[in-house]
Amino acid sequence: MFDRKMGDGRMDINSLTWQGNSRRMMNAVLNEVPFFFRGSVEKSISNWAAKNQVKIVTEELVFRAVDDIAPAGMAADIKRRLQPLRTK
Repeated sequence: MFDRKMGDGRMDINSLTWQGNSRRMMNAVLNEVPFFFRGSVEKSISNWAAKNQVKIVTEELVFRAVDDIAPAGMAADIKRRLQPLRTK
């Protein structure tokens, strides 16, 4: 979970500890987001992590964040695309 807060209450996602392929999964999600919307998505992720007091990001937490943050109807597709990145 996040361990360093930004001035506006968000957590800095770069300060997190990432386990397994969780960072790779998050990067895959961000790479699919159009450039002009990445900042907004990163802010949503940061807010989610702060709210959930995340310091260590696991692959399972990435899937949970997708469920909580992704627009309706998109979460299933995003998780399907992330599935191959899971550590066996």
